[in-house]
Amino acid sequence: KNNTLVFIGFYFTLMMRMLIPWFLFTVNLSVAQTIAGLTAEELEFKVDSLIADGISQHAFPGAQVLMYKDGKVRLHKAYGHHTYNKAIEVNKDNLYDLASVTKILGSTLAFMKLYEMYTLAIDQKISAFIPTLKGTNKKETTFREIFSHNAGWLPYLTHQNTIYNKKGAFRWHSLSERQSKRYPTPLTDQLFIHKNYSKKIIRRIKRTPVENVGEYLYSGMWYFFIPQFVKELSGMSLDKFLDKYFYKPMELKRMTFLPLKNYGQKEIIPTEIDSLFRKELVHGRVHDEAAALMGGVCGNAGLFANASNVAPLLEMLLNKGNYNGTNYLKPETIALFTGLAYPETENRRGLGFDKPELEPSEDGSRYPSKKCSPSSFGHAGYTGTFVWVDPEHNCFLVLLSNRVYPSRTHRNLYELGIRGKLLDYVIQSN
Repeated sequence: KNNTLVFIGFYFTLMMRMLIPWFLFTVNLSVAQTIAGLTAEELEFKVDSLIADGISQHAFPGAQVLMYKDGKVRLHKAYGHHTYNKAIEVNKDNLYDLASVTKILGSTLAFMKLYEMYTLAIDQKISAFIPTLKGTNKKETTFREIFSHNAGWLPYLTHQNTIYNKKGAFRWHSLSERQSKRYPTPLTDQLFIHKNYSKKIIRRIKRTPVENVGEYLYSGMWYFFIPQFVKELSGMSLDKFLDKYFYKPMELKRMTFLPLKNYGQKEIIPTEIDSLFRKELVHGRVHDEAAALMGGVCGNAGLFANASNVAPLLEMLLNKGNYNGTNYLKPETIALFTGLAYPETENRRGLGFDKPELEPSEDGSRYPSKKCSPSSFGHAGYTGTFVWVDPEHNCFLVLLSNRVYPSRTHRNLYELGIRGKLLDYVIQSN
């Protein structure tokens, strides 16, 4: 009996000496593979497959994708076509309507620069700089509250009911089918905006209620005041200010408002067939209805660009304000605006910038991706655009698409999880 026990003990020891090195080797190999991530070929294959699937399922007719990791571009490609009729292929020079990405690559950047130039305080009241808000229910709103969507402002206003009268004709102070001094600004080639209509939009925003201050509710209405804010402090229009301090010194020749001034329609990706009041394909003019009625230069939307011109701005933000040896913003400014505005609350937002969801959803998913770090930041655009920077993983993603073509009812960009998967891929790339 004792001999049997000795034999079993010897056999068990021998087997463990053989199994443990094998187990450790297997674990180390698995870890090494995880660390290794995606090769360039694997990354391209995954992105190509994902975008092809998105096109086939009408998430968008085409797209541009740019991925940057550890100091270099890992992937930059154009896919598909301008529309589903496949008449014109997307190329890397084509301009997309950035929609709400304008909020960070236009409005927020301008504010960050002015914040440094005039030593503004984030907890100052915005009414100190926007006189039209004094005496309104928004007079106590601070920059921190409004940029983090914590101010209790309504999300948005629709404008159809201010365009038409009860008989279905244009109201006299809205649109006209003839251009004149009273209707100088084109909405389309056939429709022109009343010279005072932008003031009507501002008046309507001023009269909206303020409710549940301190609770997160996304609102785009503050951004309609950004051009006025920039003008009050700098004496320059929003587009001229951005050109002077960011776009021209960075040589971003394909980052612009009002692209039809400098580019032909074939260079611009069409967005949606507008059934509300333009009654035509929106092509070369901003898709957002309110931004269009503001004349196309607006803080809420209006920027057009290609992926290669978006990338330098994201690289600058990733590199703490530096791009190609020039400092455009201070590191502490970027840290303040891209960090959590209210870290002790359930509001995930930074100042202007979106941030990852604080907790996973019920299905286990987490916007925009499970793999992105808490320090990451970015923004999405309604037309199908998405940019995201992850300092911890030293990377960023640019996705430009026209998912609203031919209609905003197309939501497979979201249903297929394309944005999150692309972000995962660039994080995993090596």
